Amino acid sequence: MKEDVKPFIEKSQLAVDFYKAMKKELGEEQALKILASAFNERATDAGKARAKKFGNNSLEALAEHYHQAAAANPNMEVLEVTDSYIATKFLRCRFCEAFAELGVPELTSLLCASDYVLIEAYNPNMFLVRTKTLFDGDDCCDHKWTLKTEED
Repeated sequence: MKEDVKPFIEKSQLAVDFYKAMKKELGEEQALKILASAFNERATDAGKARAKKFGNNSLEALAEHYHQAAAANPNMEVLEVTDSYIATKFLRCRFCEAFAELGVPELTSLLCASDYVLIEAYNPNMFLVRTKTLFDGDDCCDHKWTLKTEED
């Protein structure tokens, strides 16, 4: 295990412990449903907090955030920013690695799914398109944070 994954294991441990206990008592399907709900609630709070921190919920503010994040993270890249979307790519996901290390890789997809909730909470006029994920064995996770149009 790489040293930089340890903080992500620590962040994930409590959720993993609860998941394992719920799975034992309620079964896997119900445990996953409950944990997905918890991840989505946390994503909602995070999306709203992000808009508050930025002072607005604009695409421009989000683009600035991702530019700063990419500058600090060699495994992230901002591919393109337009008036209607931001395209990013992640070459590594330490949460994915942490869940695998903890023996519950299935939790990665729940956490990833909460990204859709986060962006909607950040700005109800935005949505996420993702066509590739590291969890599914792809070479990266692609994210396209997009403003809704009248057709959407």
